[in-house]
Amino acid sequence: MRNLFILSRSRFSRDEHGSITAESVLWLPVYLVFFALIADVSLMLHAQAKATRIAQDANRHASTGYFVTENDIEDMIGASMANISPNATIDSTIGSQAIATTIQIPSTDIQVVGLFGRFTDITITVSTIHLLEL
Repeated sequence: MRNLFILSRSRFSRDEHGSITAESVLWLPVYLVFFALIADVSLMLHAQAKATRIAQDANRHASTGYFVTENDIEDMIGASMANISPNATIDSTIGSQAIATTIQIPSTDIQVVGLFGRFTDITITVSTIHLLEL
């Protein structure tokens, strides 16, 4: 039994499996920061795309007469944006030929990781214009 222990100890000292562990530990923080950056930017781009779609849908409904006032449009957009950004500001204007809607989303509502200070001061702005159907 003792010879088996000595053999396995000497074999263990020569074994190189797991030798990449030191490099992995050094590179792991870099990869984690990189993935955090990807996650935050992806979520901001996804929120911008969803806000654009919501604004276009609201403008389309208003152009056909489903919504009559600007407050109706803003209420519909606010209800749809509540899950994405509760602090979004919405401004809709019904003109004589078109409906314009602007949504501003603070990036702090969207970020999950929030490691990057430069991203906390960003305001994502979405503007859409839809012609009235007469």
